[in-house]
Amino acid sequence: MDALINFFVLRPVFTLSGLKIVWYIYLLHMFVQLYAELSEVSQLLAQRGINWLTWLPNSAPLILGLVAQIAIVRLLLEVAATILLSPSRSQT
Repeated sequence: MDALINFFVLRPVFTLSGLKIVWYIYLLHMFVQLYAELSEVSQLLAQRGINWLTWLPNSAPLILGLVAQIAIVRLLLEVAATILLSPSRSQT
């Protein structure tokens, strides 16, 4: 229960292995989200009789958004890992 309370009051609760688990869960979420989006797009294209190769250049925003989200989360996790692994300083 303390870990849940610490999580919601923004106290540090994750260890390095916890950050790795969060990273892999996030990657799994992104791949599931990408699959769902591509599935929906392919169904819409099939209903309209459009070849997916015709639509491929329009997928740039989808891919750019995916890469940007992964990069931002990775950056935040690296900052968190750096803070967790740095020697703690005594407060003055």
